[in-house]
Amino acid sequence: MALKVTKSYQVNPATNSSNDSVDSLVLPLTFFDLRWLKFHPTERVVFYKLHTDSSRESFNSVIVPKLELSLSVVLRHYLPLVGRLTWDPQDPKPCIVVSPNDSVSLTVAESDADFSRVSGKGIRPETEIRSLVPELPVSCDSPSVLALQVTLFPIQGFSIGIAA
Repeated sequence: MALKVTKSYQVNPATNSSNDSVDSLVLPLTFFDLRWLKFHPTERVVFYKLHTDSSRESFNSVIVPKLELSLSVVLRHYLPLVGRLTWDPQDPKPCIVVSPNDSVSLTVAESDADFSRVSGKGIRPETEIRSLVPELPVSCDSPSVLALQVTLFPIQGFSIGIAA
């Protein structure tokens, strides 16, 4: 299964006006959040079947822009998803820090795999699914909270991979 990344976006939360910007936001993790830090990120893949008349061009010119716009609007209401997980040595517990220019990574890729087999029921090799999930970007030891990957299976369907 060959996977080719066609485009990478950084999606910012939508704003209503030019003076409607995100101020810095610091959210300490709660007791219930802390237990999840020792585990790997949650990773999910959701599959969507396309109509037989859907082309690569319509996917890139209609579906991807709608997904990007929808993500931007949703992020406005769920700002912590844009942030980064940090743990300052002076703080008793880690925090999610959202800065004005933070964004979510959205990767668009294309796969030549058989969509029916990859999205169907039954046991599949882990390597086939793993490539459909993005890596969480990490900078200065503070990982992003969310990353998304949209993978097109031409004339068959597409998947949305989520890492959080």
